[in-house]
Amino acid sequence: MPDTLTEPGAVTDAVSIPLTQLPRGTRPRIAGSQHNADDAALLRAMGLKPNAELEVCRMGQPCIVALTGACGGGCRLGLSRELADRVLVHAGA
Repeated sequence: MPDTLTEPGAVTDAVSIPLTQLPRGTRPRIAGSQHNADDAALLRAMGLKPNAELEVCRMGQPCIVALTGACGGGCRLGLSRELADRVLVHAGA
């Protein structure tokens, strides 16, 4: 069963789309995910949790994102296409 990473206070009033549908330079906010419990826990540990702000640095394999609100804005993460495709974001955030 998927773990949606949903937490109290998560942004829920906008349509969410997979991270992989966004172009480079987009600055989305994480809405949740459709991962199993282990992958969801790993993503949360890396800072990819609801309402986290990202910048899409590169699409493809790997998908590279920068956490803009955490780590002083200096954390970049590489995600496999499969993981990135199940991270749901609000593109207009």
